[in-house]
Amino acid sequence: MAGMTDYSDLIPPRPVPDGFVDFEVAEGFAKHIGPLYWKLSKDSAELGFHVLDHHLNPGKICHGGVMMSVADMAVGFAVVWNIKLLSFAPSINNNYDFIGAGLPGDWLETRTEVIQTTKRMGFARGVLTGSNGPVLRYNGILKIPSKTDPRFNSPKFADRMQKLFDQNP
Repeated sequence: MAGMTDYSDLIPPRPVPDGFVDFEVAEGFAKHIGPLYWKLSKDSAELGFHVLDHHLNPGKICHGGVMMSVADMAVGFAVVWNIKLLSFAPSINNNYDFIGAGLPGDWLETRTEVIQTTKRMGFARGVLTGSNGPVLRYNGILKIPSKTDPRFNSPKFADRMQKLFDQNP
């Protein structure tokens, strides 16, 4: 597929847990750290990925920057999903606590809870978990942009999100 990063030569195929599908709205940076998967339900949007060679730090465990990036996206999508927002919601503040290591081949998965949303802010927290339990705890605050702010209101993003909302009422 044009524009997609192909990781098939790096690792053997691994099964993705039930309910997770390709993270089809990945753009830019999200495509580079993938492949990523998500699981959508009425009340939640979770992300997951297998720890592959390109995710490893020199200690041969998942790089903290990868885990923080996935957690940042999980907070954003949880809030966007929760309030059915058709625009991108940028991060204002994130906090992370490393609890354990993501090992090569591990499946890491987010569990994100939206704490509160206001007219202009979204607050969420969660845990990234691997085969040996939690590896990262995170909290995030997002800006909920105005509908007229062109920096965050991409018609392409809005169309994709609307389709997802329609498919997952």
